[in-house]
Amino acid sequence: MQLDIRHCVRRWIVMTAVGAISACSFADGSAREKVFPSRAESLLAGFGSTGAPSDSAYENLFRYVLQGFETYRDSSGSGAHYPGLPSSHGARIDAMEGFTRVAPMVGAWLHSGRPAILIAVDGDSVDLVALVRRGILAGTDPASPGFWGEIQDMDQRLCEAADVALTLWLTRDRVWDFMTLEERAIVVSWLRDGMTRGIADNNWHLFPVFIGAVIRGLGESADTTVMQSHYARFKSFYRGEGWFSDGPKNTYDFYNAWGIHYQLYWIAEVAPDWDGAFIADTRAQFLKSYRHLIARDGIPIMGRSICYRMAAPAPLVFGHAADPSAMPAAEARRALDLTWSFFVRQGAMQRGNVAQGYCSTDERVLDNYSGPASCLWSLRSLVVAFYLPRSAPFWHVRGAGLPIDEADFRLTVKSIGWTIVGDHESGNVLIVNHDSLAKSETVLSSEPFIDRIKTAIRGTPHRPHNELAKYRRGQYSSSQPLGTCARSGPFQADAPP
Repeated sequence: MQLDIRHCVRRWIVMTAVGAISACSFADGSAREKVFPSRAESLLAGFGSTGAPSDSAYENLFRYVLQGFETYRDSSGSGAHYPGLPSSHGARIDAMEGFTRVAPMVGAWLHSGRPAILIAVDGDSVDLVALVRRGILAGTDPASPGFWGEIQDMDQRLCEAADVALTLWLTRDRVWDFMTLEERAIVVSWLRDGMTRGIADNNWHLFPVFIGAVIRGLGESADTTVMQSHYARFKSFYRGEGWFSDGPKNTYDFYNAWGIHYQLYWIAEVAPDWDGAFIADTRAQFLKSYRHLIARDGIPIMGRSICYRMAAPAPLVFGHAADPSAMPAAEARRALDLTWSFFVRQGAMQRGNVAQGYCSTDERVLDNYSGPASCLWSLRSLVVAFYLPRSAPFWHVRGAGLPIDEADFRLTVKSIGWTIVGDHESGNVLIVNHDSLAKSETVLSSEPFIDRIKTAIRGTPHRPHNELAKYRRGQYSSSQPLGTCARSGPFQADAPP
């Protein structure tokens, strides 16, 4: 009798959890009601063969992401309710990221002179200028139903505000120049407020600097004392050879690529007089070692925010844009081609969104601060690629010249304690981590059943941090990545020309 009672209780818990998960996943009904059109999946076909993707393949990839936003966006245009695992920030911020992490790519597309009107798969036309304008005005206006909310201390909104600022700068001649004085005041007030808030002591120090640079670049005022204070703190994290710690505790990962040097590049674009020599010098030093991390079978992923993985080639692309003599167009293009081809074929793009894992969705490597749209930071490599006009050499060369294409290599980056090893024949790249623990201490764990129930009931994630697995393993390999890849066999990229 006791066994029957326990069985019934256990079954009741499971059924309750399943029901709660369903309720939480579609709390506002948005994701349930909106289904990504299956015919739009054909837009990814250009990445399905073993050959290098063409320019049109990337333009179709843009349309694919745009279709995702159009499918899931809310009525205000300042958010998008993508389906997926929630973040610890709540549904409001999760939806905000649905706009703020797509908008810079749209801004770069427009800035480079590409078409402002596109046709969606259902035949409707999408006005990209209106998309940007509507989202920014609705998100920053307290009187709007789509208001993102005021930026608070330690607030994810500040991170998103940097992308709002970038989008505004990229579209300044199409959006900002046509705003009324009142609209400008509302937008700038929202951005400016974020500059004075308490923030995480890491790469976030660059956000107030960049936001202030954009505000000043648009002809408005921003407190340079605040900007200089944050920048000085950020520079204290520099460790040499182009690499920064992400904060004071000697934390090294791919944030150097898709966070730190990416933000520094845009600071230099918006405000060329802002420590330009340091930014250019550290970028050049960084690329000397970083270019070795692009493999023919992905990247040797480690660290946090693993689902941003398709942003990995961004430094080579903006490195080429900043100094073509130091980073050839062919090498930058090869990095972009290899990365996007590999991940698209491995299921990283699903239902108009970026999957929440390394290849496809994998909750073991998904941070609790990441929600359904967070992984759209992967688009940062496309932001810098589309920033280059169609006439740029980058779009007219065949990719070639990555270190992994040329020969075996082994180099040590002393400042961060890594040795990077490449095997030319297999295309695999390996990070040998000098600050490692025993294998038994770095096991990648899954979310316990009880935590799944907590997530279902509370609507907030309780995924395992897995910090030791992400940072303290002895080796990280592109061929045996941290996370799940449902492969039918070893990935074979096209051979270098």
